[in-house]
Amino acid sequence: MTVGPPKQLTHFPAKTDLTHQEFWRGLPTLQAEAVQLSPGRLEYKMLQVTGRDLLIFRSKVAPKMASTIVPHQDWMVLMVPVDWLGDYVFNGQLARPFDVFLSGGPDGYSTTGERRHNLALGVRKSRLRDVCANLSGRYIGDIALNDQRITLGSDLGTRFHRRILKTIEASLDRCIGPGKFALDAVVENDLFSEIAGLIIAKTIDENAFSHLDLDPVRVVRRAEGLFEDRTTNPPSIADLCKAANVGATTLHLCFNEVYGVSPIAYSQAKRITQARSAFLAAERVPPSVKDVALSLGFTHSGRFAKRYRNFFGESPSETLKKR
Repeated sequence: MTVGPPKQLTHFPAKTDLTHQEFWRGLPTLQAEAVQLSPGRLEYKMLQVTGRDLLIFRSKVAPKMASTIVPHQDWMVLMVPVDWLGDYVFNGQLARPFDVFLSGGPDGYSTTGERRHNLALGVRKSRLRDVCANLSGRYIGDIALNDQRITLGSDLGTRFHRRILKTIEASLDRCIGPGKFALDAVVENDLFSEIAGLIIAKTIDENAFSHLDLDPVRVVRRAEGLFEDRTTNPPSIADLCKAANVGATTLHLCFNEVYGVSPIAYSQAKRITQARSAFLAAERVPPSVKDVALSLGFTHSGRFAKRYRNFFGESPSETLKKR
């Protein structure tokens, strides 16, 4: 079973031929072992993208291997098998295309397989539980992150694989060591919310949620207060839910009721509009495009310029000429 990654990610970047020990050194694990089960040349292709509460891994290994990983008690793993030869077994369960395995128990997980291409997410459990509680509107004590299999299906599974691969791609210019790269904080927040949303959608019964009769305008105003406080590090859906004291579904309904768009779409449009106002402010010294973009949380100048042009039909530099 194979899912083709974007063309620029078909090969690993240089300096990713790491030993098992080199790769796991310094990570939040209590145990990390690998045993080769069949003859063959042992070559690890591994890379790691590191954030504050989120780690992203991509690995390829050819021989049939058995691996055992026991994460630190405040960390859990989402294993995302991409392709393999023969049987791929995760904690005794036979993997199927587009499965995701959650493992957060004290015994960790064991895998066996041959010619494996894996994606994996290491997630700080306390942060994930908090985000899930905020998104779902449940009490944090009711969020159980149990070991389980999530079946995504072809469409959602392909999108999830590509989302992870594109996040890796965007981090390759932030090298912090052989095979190791830094994860942008804004990207981390967005991906964290997506992971929590996936877990909620696939593992928590939505019928158990309580739907409150709330004033949409009041909910939106509470969330908007966070926009002003967090312009340089735009809030995630989880942050907005916490500020508005509602779950993700209610937040989306309220923003669509008031503005006709989702909270994230509104946040992005607001920041783009603020950028244009900054470029045209006559009473100020003309700012640089880069400074304005960074001040509003846009960390990639090229993406900012493209989004700006899509909004206003002109580049930021063309807007500056109108002062």
